Amino acid sequence: MAKRLAPIGIDDMAFYVPKLYLDIRALAEKRNIPYEKLSHGLGLHKMAICDVHEDAATMAAEAIAELIERNHIDPRRIGRIYLGTESALDGAKPTGTYAVEMLGQRFAQQYGPDSFRHCDVVDMTFACIGATDALHTTLDWVAGGEEDRIGIVVASDVAKYELGSSGEYTQGAGAVAMLVRRNPRLLVVRNLFGVAMESVHDFYKPRRERFTETPVFDGQYSNQCYQNRMTEALADFRRRAVQAGVFGENQYAAMSDRWARMIFHLPYAFHAKRMYVEPFVEERKAAGKWMVDVQRYGFAEPGREQYEDRKSFEKAHTAFLKSVSESPIYRRFVREKLEKAQRASQETGNLYTASIFLALMSTLESDVQENAALAGKRLGFVAYGSGSKAKVFEARVQPGWEAVARHFKVFEKLQRRRAIDYDQYENLHTGVQQESVLTEMGHWGLKSIGQEGVTLGARYYAAF
Repeated sequence: MAKRLAPIGIDDMAFYVPKLYLDIRALAEKRNIPYEKLSHGLGLHKMAICDVHEDAATMAAEAIAELIERNHIDPRRIGRIYLGTESALDGAKPTGTYAVEMLGQRFAQQYGPDSFRHCDVVDMTFACIGATDALHTTLDWVAGGEEDRIGIVVASDVAKYELGSSGEYTQGAGAVAMLVRRNPRLLVVRNLFGVAMESVHDFYKPRRERFTETPVFDGQYSNQCYQNRMTEALADFRRRAVQAGVFGENQYAAMSDRWARMIFHLPYAFHAKRMYVEPFVEERKAAGKWMVDVQRYGFAEPGREQYEDRKSFEKAHTAFLKSVSESPIYRRFVREKLEKAQRASQETGNLYTASIFLALMSTLESDVQENAALAGKRLGFVAYGSGSKAKVFEARVQPGWEAVARHFKVFEKLQRRRAIDYDQYENLHTGVQQESVLTEMGHWGLKSIGQEGVTLGARYYAAF
């Protein structure tokens, strides 16, 4: 008889957020944007801001260290640390190596100076989906080897846009680390991923004569690419699931019916609920529920043939989708499946690769606080990275998940930050600020950057 393989997934998670934030009201006032447009329209309340000494490496190291210490892991047992980021610090040397160098310093006294010597480290980059790719490949790696294999996946990013740009108010920063192993206490992830990819230029960071961390982007086009890839990946997931015998062809015409919660990449807090209106309508049609909805709520979907030009049709279609989004049935869908994921995002802004995993932590911690019965339920994930690619996958919540999620302390960490004013924000953004605003004993920071010879550009970190 073939040996039954133990399930694989996410055993625990840790979150690091910079200790500084800008209230979105301060930015709205400076940019002459109505505060309600950002707070009520997009769900933006606060923007996590990196201090002078913080970057993708320090945030990754902080999140990983918390994970290791809380779970009493001997670092010599960690087979890989894969970092998903689009905030790389070097064109060749992985940012993950800097993070592991800091971890080596932290754990040297307890486990020896070479405790990470045999740990595989790499960065994975595909805009905001890079950490999902890192999770995907790490799940495969754990499945393909010895039963005691453990890996860590970390997502760490600084979402930064030009001052005054249309992306500025979505900025944020943070890191999420995940412990991946067999028989996980939190989530078992099914080895089934729906994928959709197309090479587009909705958001990218080209090589330019003058280096800048900020992207070239087209917000409206990126939204359309997100929706297209999401729809394609959802269809691919369903096709693969039916092919694998996970469920029958006549089941789950509406994929969202399968999942108790849906976890999305969130460029801003309300993005998922705005992007999913059209798929929601198509799901209701596929499930044979749409005509009942029309009769109950009076939805009037425009037909293309009714309008002489495309612009008039698109305007009418937008009005139709708005009517759906404001209906009781869609509001209930958002409340049940999407809203808890928004809560942390509202307080941080976009975390790029870490956004979808912070949404997961936000959901689970909120469900713990509300005593939700999630054990045995499925969660659906919709990841997206510009350029562009989407992945859809699912996980099953494990019995006793509450004991793990209680240790996340996401909202407690968000409460412990310090507000900065607009002038401090701009000085940090432009690099005028040379000294850190706030340092904490025992936490890592960038101490210096090599200026000449073979150390030119090398980054040196130490604990305060």
